[in-house]
Amino acid sequence: MKPSDFQKTIQCQFDCKLKKVVKGIVRNYRKELARRQAKEVSFCELPEIVVEKLIVWDDYESEYTTFDVCGTEIRVLDEELAEALKQLPKQSRNIVLMFFSWI
Repeated sequence: MKPSDFQKTIQCQFDCKLKKVVKGIVRNYRKELARRQAKEVSFCELPEIVVEKLIVWDDYESEYTTFDVCGTEIRVLDEELAEALKQLPKQSRNIVLMFFSWI
């Protein structure tokens, strides 16, 4: 079957609208890329103080030793210090940890 003139007209109109939509989407995409590129800064161009604020340190329980002092958890990262604190009597250890937790 041969398409009628009406069908050809509708198909041409649809193709025209589709091309306009695609052209608009491409134009908007390019504008967005240009806008982002104008605002983006590489890490090497950032001041050191800004980069330091971006740092995130993971905190794992296996990296520190915890001591309970008057219901407060005190974390000690240094293994040698933690071992030395364990050697102290509990009352002396609590006094030392309370003093340094306020600093």
